[in-house]
Amino acid sequence: MIKDLLLAENKGYSVCLVFDDNSKYIGKIELSSDKKRVKIKHQDGIEWVPLEEIEHCSLSVPFLDVEQ
Repeated sequence: MIKDLLLAENKGYSVCLVFDDNSKYIGKIELSSDKKRVKIKHQDGIEWVPLEEIEHCSLSVPFLDVEQ
């Protein structure tokens, strides 16, 4: 999961973070300097989330339209 979060941060991909209680945030992330929390900017604001609270992470990778 950490590799996915690093990729999302570096490439500016959106993520969907799902928690133990099935709540979720969808937005852009930044990892904190202590690497124990994630800052996610979502539609309702900004949250700092401890990594141990994240059950699942999905990346939204944009599809590039390439003409041949």
